[in-house]
Amino acid sequence: MELYTYQDFEKKKSGLKFEEADQIYGELVSLIEIAGPRVENYWADFLQASVTYAAMRGKWLLLSNEQRAEIDDQRTSQHDNVIHTLNLVKRYLDGHDLESSWYEELTFNSVQARKRIGDFACYVSYVYGVNAR
Repeated sequence: MELYTYQDFEKKKSGLKFEEADQIYGELVSLIEIAGPRVENYWADFLQASVTYAAMRGKWLLLSNEQRAEIDDQRTSQHDNVIHTLNLVKRYLDGHDLESSWYEELTFNSVQARKRIGDFACYVSYVYGVNAR
């Protein structure tokens, strides 16, 4: 079994670092608070998608290649749902003339945007996980 640390992740140049995710999340939460109840359903859908995806991704390195192959389509679908629900939040905020620089910070590199959104979903899941105690 291979052991991993956060420092292993930090060595990846394309990964969304904890500090970056925290900054983006803080900006986004402030905007959600400003938007109020009008955006709550979109936000709740994004949170649910993030937690579901993060659970799958969290166990990915614990699975054999055969097990990964069996659930890869499901993982991809969950990742697609994270992206979709986050885009709905962004569109809602854009439609109400609220700032969207948080999204550009997250997706500035079109090649890595998908991975960075997945990283962000894991960060959001972490925030909710530690606050649930």
